[in-house]
Amino acid sequence: MHGGNHLGQGLGTLVGLVVTFTVTFVILTFGLFIPPDVIDPRIIDDFLTFTDLELKLVVMGTVLYPSRLGVGLEYGAQEVPVLMFLTWGLGGLIAGLLSKDILPGVLSALFSAIIGAFLVWLLVFFVQVPDFTQIAGVESMFLLERVLIGMLYPAIATAFGGLLGGGISRER
Repeated sequence: MHGGNHLGQGLGTLVGLVVTFTVTFVILTFGLFIPPDVIDPRIIDDFLTFTDLELKLVVMGTVLYPSRLGVGLEYGAQEVPVLMFLTWGLGGLIAGLLSKDILPGVLSALFSAIIGAFLVWLLVFFVQVPDFTQIAGVESMFLLERVLIGMLYPAIATAFGGLLGGGISRER
């Protein structure tokens, strides 16, 4: 079957996204035991200080889509953490494995990063601006710009993971 498994590509996109967010959440939850070279202790403090799940997810979003998003929010990741590369690489690998070919693996991995960027944009928007009618406003578009610019490194990391996963699982 040339071109890969189309169901696997969609499934890979969703599972890759869920794996990335879940692994990041678990690592941040147990971040006190992680060396400071992997993740800045200030990010862990921000994550553990917040009691609301929404704010924990926003801090997670600054880790997954660094640096402009965190600088704009003044909490979370202020620079690109190693954890971002690890989690997006793993998510891309899973997406590629489920896609069962190289190109679909890379594309499903990239789409998972793109979908995640829009989800983080909506989450941060709803946490910061309670008025839904401002979704097309200047503040919302500025926030979207920061998330999409922050998507550069996740796209690279997840594309490499998707390349590896698709190469491993392709039909020979």
